[in-house]
Amino acid sequence: MHLEQLLPKPDLYAARVILAVQPHYDDNDIGAGGTLAALAEAGVDVYYLTVTNDLVGVLDDTLTPQEATLQLEGEQADAGAVIGVKGQYRLGYPDAGPFDHFEVRRKIIQHIRMLSPDFIFTVDPWTPYEAHTDHIRTGLVVAEAAILYGFSRLPTEPEVDEAYKPHAMMGIAFYHSWVPNTYFDITPTREKKHRAMDAYKAQFTADDFSLLHMSVEIKERMHAENCTTAGCTHAEALKILNPRLLHWVGETWKV
Repeated sequence: MHLEQLLPKPDLYAARVILAVQPHYDDNDIGAGGTLAALAEAGVDVYYLTVTNDLVGVLDDTLTPQEATLQLEGEQADAGAVIGVKGQYRLGYPDAGPFDHFEVRRKIIQHIRMLSPDFIFTVDPWTPYEAHTDHIRTGLVVAEAAILYGFSRLPTEPEVDEAYKPHAMMGIAFYHSWVPNTYFDITPTREKKHRAMDAYKAQFTADDFSLLHMSVEIKERMHAENCTTAGCTHAEALKILNPRLLHWVGETWKV
């Protein structure tokens, strides 16, 4: 029996609540904005959790950290309104700086217990040639939180832990994956995704935006070649797994 028969790929459209955890304020939208917009349109409650404070990437050196933070939060709110994000949470750890794996894991588990998501989205930490440690560390800590959140002996905040009613998460979806197993048709929501991307002005020049849209467009059209939906012209590639495949299973990358 193959792994996918034992633990079949979960259905994104069966989700009612999704928590998308990103290293920086624009990663969810660049990596999976079309998918998340489609799910929001279908009635799924989509929440974003951003791990870092994003300050390193702000281009305007004249802004104080407080001013830059206000700009970042405003742009994220504008983008979230386009995608259909129901709520935004931020942990505020140093951008491109140190953070404690176990402290961040505790915070992510806290949000899982607060929101009881059916699915969790994040960056794939095992993608070859990914040099940004914010991406690698975030993906790893989210993957670990997805298999440990149900253990009551791992405390977060007392009021959250006491109110939490145990639930079974259906799946985890990794974007920017080198071994995707799903090509999600974003043809109807591509325009929303690219409009959301345009909100992130603090970290992109006009030339940057042109390159960003072009590179993302190339990927979307390339992934559409593997899309099975009729009329699919743009798609996003995801690695969707049952969280149980994230421990003890060496062949998960093949699923």
